[in-house]
Amino acid sequence: MRTGEKLQRSAGDGRMRAACVALLGALGCQGGNASSGATAGSATPAGSAAPVAAGAAAGSASAAPGTAAAAGSASAGAVGSAQAGAGEAHEISLTSDDVAKVMNPKRQAPYSGPTGTLRGRVTIKGDPPPDTGLSFPIGKCGEAAATYGRLFRVGQQNGVADALVTVVNYSGYVPEREEAEKVTIHGCAFSKRTVVMSYGQRLEVANLDPLEPYMPNLEGAPFMAVLVAVPQGDPVKFYPPQPGYYHLVDKLPKPFLKAEVFVLKFATHDVTGLDGKYEIKGIPVGKVLTAALLPAIEQDVKREIEIKEGENTLDFELNFDLKKYSEKPHTKRAP
Repeated sequence: MRTGEKLQRSAGDGRMRAACVALLGALGCQGGNASSGATAGSATPAGSAAPVAAGAAAGSASAAPGTAAAAGSASAGAVGSAQAGAGEAHEISLTSDDVAKVMNPKRQAPYSGPTGTLRGRVTIKGDPPPDTGLSFPIGKCGEAAATYGRLFRVGQQNGVADALVTVVNYSGYVPEREEAEKVTIHGCAFSKRTVVMSYGQRLEVANLDPLEPYMPNLEGAPFMAVLVAVPQGDPVKFYPPQPGYYHLVDKLPKPFLKAEVFVLKFATHDVTGLDGKYEIKGIPVGKVLTAALLPAIEQDVKREIEIKEGENTLDFELNFDLKKYSEKPHTKRAP
């Protein structure tokens, strides 16, 4: 098997299930004090991302998102504009009762004590990211190769992009303050390859290109219709039905155009940019568990630290060994 083919297969659901369980199963999905005992025990709608029970450690939350179920294929007649059909989806919001039961099961008042901000960088050492073997249209897709041409993206001074950083196991309830997580498309590339959201947020996907249309779709969410992200028009909106793992894809012939979407049960998270930097605000002071996960290579690093009031700094370093990675079994993504 050629290297490019093997790397494409590595993007399968088996890999991401392992990554989800490794990070979210070990940490628990609940961000606050483990004494809350909250679990993701809700029913799984057809076509949604299914939480997978992951034997909890003593005193920690136990449910972890698993892989997204395959979404139904789009028919040609199910195409609308960025506005048409937007009201058909079940509009889950941060104030929904169903969301409150998951994000804040004890109905605590928002934490109002001293907080700290955690900043740092995620870097990677070892072998450089190999070529994925993907091909990209010439001309109109100027950013696609830079975004998807390698197994993962590395910037200056070994900063790694698209790493998910989380903070959990603090005392208190920290609400999500932003109603939407925003992603843009430009040059046939999403603005990030890893998207992290809090349950209750909506996902907004906007097309910045002046001419090229896209049909973004959130695989793993109940299938409603495929909407067109018109050039420089209003964003297409998605409402993940529950915490879990999803795929953001394009239904037009751009199979490389993908992002992995994590919908979490806590608000203390961020994703690194090309500089490898992250920032998480409003963390209650005290001992916490932090982690950095790079989904592309199924690798995470965990650190226990004490958050102090004001500024806190923590860097993570990952290590990539191409030979070991290539020898790992991977599951081809189901069509």
